[in-house]
Amino acid sequence: MVKRIKVITRIIIAVIIFAAAAAIYVVNEQTVNVVKSITMSENTSSSITVSWHEVKGADGYHIYLSKNDSTVFERVGDVNDGKACSFQIENIGSGDFYKINVTAYKLFNNEKYEGDPAEEISAYSLPCAPDLSASSAEEGVLSAQWSEQKNAVSYELEYAKSDDFSDAKTEKLTENNFTVEGLQPHDIYFVRVRSVMKAGSKKVYGDWSEVIRVGIRKKPVMNPDIDPDKPLIALSFDDGPAFEYEGVNSTMEILKVLEEHGARATFFMCGSRINEENKACLLKEIELGCELGNHTYDHRNYGHKVTTGDIVKSSNAIKDACGQLPTIFRCPGGIITQSIREECKKEGMPLAYWSVDTEDWKSQDPKKIYDEVMKHAYDGAIILMHDIYPSTAEAVKKIVPQLIEDGYQVVTISEMIAVRNDGNPPEPGQQYVDYNTINNNT
Repeated sequence: MVKRIKVITRIIIAVIIFAAAAAIYVVNEQTVNVVKSITMSENTSSSITVSWHEVKGADGYHIYLSKNDSTVFERVGDVNDGKACSFQIENIGSGDFYKINVTAYKLFNNEKYEGDPAEEISAYSLPCAPDLSASSAEEGVLSAQWSEQKNAVSYELEYAKSDDFSDAKTEKLTENNFTVEGLQPHDIYFVRVRSVMKAGSKKVYGDWSEVIRVGIRKKPVMNPDIDPDKPLIALSFDDGPAFEYEGVNSTMEILKVLEEHGARATFFMCGSRINEENKACLLKEIELGCELGNHTYDHRNYGHKVTTGDIVKSSNAIKDACGQLPTIFRCPGGIITQSIREECKKEGMPLAYWSVDTEDWKSQDPKKIYDEVMKHAYDGAIILMHDIYPSTAEAVKKIVPQLIEDGYQVVTISEMIAVRNDGNPPEPGQQYVDYNTINNNT
């Protein structure tokens, strides 16, 4: 009997030990250590990456995020691998402050057991790139404006003559605008800006904005011989400068007529057509007080297909040839877009349509071209012709003296608009049909 009691006692003790061991095992399998050493390992304007030390025995992790001014944490992601110890929190607001926490979890008997929260860390997203606009609306002036950025304590703006900003001048600003005066007209500047915010005692810089190219404007020179009480008319010529043909350059022939009669005109040039031989046309145009216009680089794109590059490349070619930027733009085909207008505004260029189309390219008949001008001419009109046709040069030999005989002063487009608007030059980015008609929907 005693022996039997001893056996039973041993069995009971064994069961108790086993049960205790099992209980300890279950407790161990349900217990998860606290995550340690959480750090912000990387951040952008829309994401924060956090890292931490591996928790032994963990099957995964939960990541929690809270705005800095809130006590409510939201679970924003999971890592379902106990050995993977980093996570990128995406699609968050830029230039903002956050609190982040991470917990480890274990899986046991189809149940998830989550550990206690770690000590939360502070983190932040970088400021995003500001939306920058820059232009030269007045002679020698560069102006820039950009979108305000949340939590920005200041802004850093750079402007330079080189597109790599190796010669940049840096401005530290608290407002979201900047103006510098006294720049040399016809120079080209590149502008960019970024936001600065403070994270504790550290300055944090956001991404640079898009680089904006700006041509510094030259105010149209008002010739003192213009009488505002007499009729004005503006002749304009597209597609030049002309190449020499049979010993004659039609652009130069037109310039000879203008010089003989003390007249001026506006020449809308294609940058690709300027070469060592005909760049003398540009220098002569400047000498006579004519206006240099941009007609895109190679005239391949029309209207809605015209790109910013088409305009910029032509402006660069004109400046390289004569040292001056164009001061006015005309789009091939006459159809314009908002992006065309915005680029012209950056370069300080108004846009010119026309009120009289001679269709000289179609007829190439001097008499028909002359008749079209004389039939439709009026005070403040913009006449469209092309200086690449010898027939147009022949027509101009009769058009200019006849207009003058009829009482017209033959001037540039910008001169005419300014005289007829109390000395105010045409506004960059606006398209003029004649001296007082603006139409940006052609």
